[in-house]
Amino acid sequence: MKIRYFSLLLLLVLNFIACSSSQSFNSFYQRHKADSNVSSFQVPSYLRSLLKNTSPEMNSLVKNVRDFKTINFRDCSAVQSEEINNEINFITKNYTDVVRNNSEEGNTLISVKEKGNSIKEVIIHKSSQNDHKILFLKGNFNPERIRQLASNNELENIGG
Repeated sequence: MKIRYFSLLLLLVLNFIACSSSQSFNSFYQRHKADSNVSSFQVPSYLRSLLKNTSPEMNSLVKNVRDFKTINFRDCSAVQSEEINNEINFITKNYTDVVRNNSEEGNTLISVKEKGNSIKEVIIHKSSQNDHKILFLKGNFNPERIRQLASNNELENIGG
């Protein structure tokens, strides 16, 4: 009896660990993109390739981006807003906050995931009243350029 109880407990703990470690922006995006109060957009690979070839300026802008997703929630309930904030905070727990600005008008979070001397992922989450705008960029970004954009509030403008 003790062995069954211990085995069941171990199985539940392992399942919890597996589920919690799989939390990523991609799973968040997949889970919410069809919600009734959501608009979402993902730039497919072929479109990024086309954009790169339109001009040298555009190539410079998107050359290091491997994934680009945006998801906007409108008219969220207080419960849904809290869930979104909790999920984004959980996703970004292993990220570095570049900007975290909480005010009466709304909240702004810019978090990055670094690997070596470059930034691999950027998440921008802006919320105000009942709305949330979240932008995800994956690629190979210069940390100094990201810091410069963040200090000039230019990343906040990318997020909408």
